[in-house]
Amino acid sequence: MIETTETMTTRDGVELVATLWRPDVDGRFPVLLSRTPYGRAVEGPGFHLDVPRLVAAGYAVVLQDVRGTGASQGEFRFISGEAADGYDAVRWAATAPWSDGNVGMYGDSYLGITQLLAAQERPEGLRAIAPHVSPAGLYACVYQPGGVPNLNIILTVSAMVLALGELDRRISLGTATQEDKDRYVAAIGLPYQLGERLQELSERLPLSDQPLLADLVPFYAAWMSHPDPRDPLWRGGAVDHSRIEVPALVSTGWYDYFRDASIEHYERLRGESRLIVGPWTHFSHDRDICGRDYGDQASHEAVDWTGVHLDWFGHWLRGAPMRDRARVKIFVMGDDAWHEEDDWPIARARRVPYHLGFDGTLSTRPGAGGEAGFVSDPGDPVPTLGGAVMTFDAFGPLDQRPLDERGDVLRHLSEPLGARVEVSGEVELVARVSSTAPSTDVTAKLIDVHPDGRAELLTDGVARVEDLEPGEVREVTVRLGAIANAFRPGHRIRIDVAGSNFPRFGRNPEKGTTTLHGPSYVVLPTIP
Repeated sequence: MIETTETMTTRDGVELVATLWRPDVDGRFPVLLSRTPYGRAVEGPGFHLDVPRLVAAGYAVVLQDVRGTGASQGEFRFISGEAADGYDAVRWAATAPWSDGNVGMYGDSYLGITQLLAAQERPEGLRAIAPHVSPAGLYACVYQPGGVPNLNIILTVSAMVLALGELDRRISLGTATQEDKDRYVAAIGLPYQLGERLQELSERLPLSDQPLLADLVPFYAAWMSHPDPRDPLWRGGAVDHSRIEVPALVSTGWYDYFRDASIEHYERLRGESRLIVGPWTHFSHDRDICGRDYGDQASHEAVDWTGVHLDWFGHWLRGAPMRDRARVKIFVMGDDAWHEEDDWPIARARRVPYHLGFDGTLSTRPGAGGEAGFVSDPGDPVPTLGGAVMTFDAFGPLDQRPLDERGDVLRHLSEPLGARVEVSGEVELVARVSSTAPSTDVTAKLIDVHPDGRAELLTDGVARVEDLEPGEVREVTVRLGAIANAFRPGHRIRIDVAGSNFPRFGRNPEKGTTTLHGPSYVVLPTIP
C-alpha cells in the first residue's frame, strides 16, 4: 500500500489537502473518497472502514481535509460550504492519474453529509455514496423542529471536536501554542471532570454566552441566537434530495442522534438506495451499549462492515453482482436479531393508538376524559438519562428507574403483555395540553419495562408549544422518531411525559404547570 499527500485547487483558488492510499502497483483504480473536518488519521472520527482491506481489494482511498480544517486552506464553513467543494473534489478524484474515473463516497456524520451535498451537485464520475449516521442539514444539527436546541449534541461537538480541531490547526500554522491547547483542555475538564464541566456549560444562559467557544467556534453563538429556520444563517446547509441521482447505502443506529435524519435520507432518495439500521449509537457500534448486550449478531464486526461496503461499491463502481440484495435491514431489539424488509416504513405496520389513562394506565382501549399535570421548572429540569446523546459513559438504553421519584413526570404503564408486540416504525405522541405559562415544552419517552423492573429507554422526543392563551387546550404532536423493538411476553410498554429532558434538549425558559388532557394517546406502528 502506498500513502501520499495530494493537493487539489477549488474553483475559487483554495488548496485542499488529502491523504491517498492506493495499491502498490501501477494502474488506475476506482476511488473511495471521504471529506472530513476531523483530521486525516486512518482510524479517525467518522472513518470506520478497514483502509488496508479496501486498498487490497483494488481501491484508491482518499481522505481530504475540508476547507479551513487540517492542512487545507480557507475558512471553515460548517456544512454550508460543502456542496461546491464536494463537487470539485469528486471531479479532481475522477480525473487524477491514479483514478479510473469511477468515484464512490463514504464516511460517518459530517463525512456523511459531505457526500449528500456533493451528490446533489451531480458531479461526473460519482457513482454511489454510503452516508452513515448523517445529519439532514445545518439547522437540523442545531435544533429540533420548533426551535428546541439539540443542546447536548451541538455544545459537546463544539467544545470537544470543533474547538480542539481549531486549536490543533492553529498550532500547525504557528498562531497558537501547545500551552494554549493545554489551558483549553484544563478549562473543559479533560479528562476526569469533562462531564461536570459540560453540564456547567449547558446551564449557562443565554445559550449563546459561551466565552470558551467565542474565539475557537465563533459560529456557535450565531447558531444559538437564531432559532428560526427561515433565517439566512441556515441557507446552503440543507440537502436537496430531488437533485441526487446516485444510489445511497444509508445506515444509522437506533440510538444515533441523527437516526431520523438518516432514515429520511433513505425515504426521500428511494430508487436503488438501501437502508441499514443497527442497535448502535452515533459513535458506538459494539454489541454492548452501557451494559445492554444485543448479542453476537449486533456489532459492526459481526456484520462485516467493511465487507458490506465492498459489496456495495463493487457493484456500483465495478459492475460486480451484489451479494446482499436486501433493500432494508433492521435490527429488531428485544428479538436481538436482524430482519429484512421490502421497504421503510413497513407497509404492513398498523398504527395502533395506546391511550394515556390519568390513573397512570396505558391501553389500546379509548380512555375517558380527565387531566393530570406536572410542573415545568427550568431551574430544576428533568435530567437526561441515556438515549441518543453525546456522552462517554451514560447513553443509549439506560434504565429510567433513577428518575421514578421525580414528581414532575407523568408515567403511563400497560398491563404485562400476553404475547410479543413488535413496534417498528415512527412513534408519536398526540397530546392535548394547557399551561399556566405562555410557552411550554412537552417531552415524551417510550420505555420497555422488563419483568425484573428494568425500564429500558427506547426513544424520546420533544415539542415546544408557544403563544398559549390562559385556559387554552391545544393539541400537540411529539415525534419520538423511529424504532424497532419487540416487547416480549411479560414486558410492559411505558410512556413518560414531562416538560424537560435536559441537557439533551435545551430548557424552555418559562416556569409553569402543564396539564395533560384527555384524550391523549401514543401511536405505535405495530407489526401484525
